[in-house]
Amino acid sequence: MHEDRTSSRRFRLADAALLLLAAAIYGGIFAVNRLAAEALWPPMGFAFLQSLLAGLALALLVMLSGRFALSAAHLRAYVVMGALVVGLPIGILVKAAEHLDASVLTLVLCLSPILTLLIGVLAGIERFDQRTLLGMLLGIAGVAVILAPGAGVIGAGGVFWFLVALSAPLMFAAANNCAKWLRPADATSAAMAAGTLLGAAAVAGVVMLALGSAVLPPEGIASGLLPLAIATAINTVFFWLFFTLVERIGPARFSLFNYLAVAAGILWSLVFLGEQPGALFWLALLLMMAGMYLALSSKAGPEAAQ
Repeated sequence: MHEDRTSSRRFRLADAALLLLAAAIYGGIFAVNRLAAEALWPPMGFAFLQSLLAGLALALLVMLSGRFALSAAHLRAYVVMGALVVGLPIGILVKAAEHLDASVLTLVLCLSPILTLLIGVLAGIERFDQRTLLGMLLGIAGVAVILAPGAGVIGAGGVFWFLVALSAPLMFAAANNCAKWLRPADATSAAMAAGTLLGAAAVAGVVMLALGSAVLPPEGIASGLLPLAIATAINTVFFWLFFTLVERIGPARFSLFNYLAVAAGILWSLVFLGEQPGALFWLALLLMMAGMYLALSSKAGPEAAQ
């Protein structure tokens, strides 16, 4: 009995450590998107190449250690997940990064846990209570602070792009749930990560062709190699952690990583981009994080992961 308790405790600590690592890694993607925008990367071209390179790297590892499944169920999971986590939102966020500070864009992560829980409620796998409702209202209040005229959080012309960027946490929330719903029983975390990234590349490639978008920056890949290399590394590690953690602790608990990812994203922006958010930025952050705490500490949250 004592040994079982020790083993369970060790696994919980391991999950917490992996969650912290995932947040620290993913928090950097917003600063990288800003670097990509400054390097004049076409948004969909950047999403396409980072997904393709990371997906190929993981696929190679999977094939060296086993079989890379390509059944209809696997392909459906790869394409849907790829569209929701990279193929569409990263292109949107890179475009929005041309008009918004990376620290402001990081705040959209605050809405992902609440939306993850809401989708679970609508799907009938979560229970809705007053704490969840209050948490969502606080999240909305945080968005309102950012969008308030004269708040100084978003510069002139940035409101539209912040509203566009809000589509990203909705896609992320859908992906959190789909990672559990669509995952075939025999799919390993590494295979799901590889397939999702290759699916993301396929979706981004189709959108890129449909829009007639360029693949590379105007001055060629050399001018934007640094953000591409960092984004590829982030995706390679993060998506393996993503599928590992969703399998082990469930989508609702996994979405807690956004607490830490927001803080990490702001820290990366402050250290590497020298951004100095205004006072109301911190008020918006406080409201959104309070909303996350209330929504995910309700009785509904933990039960979803069982």
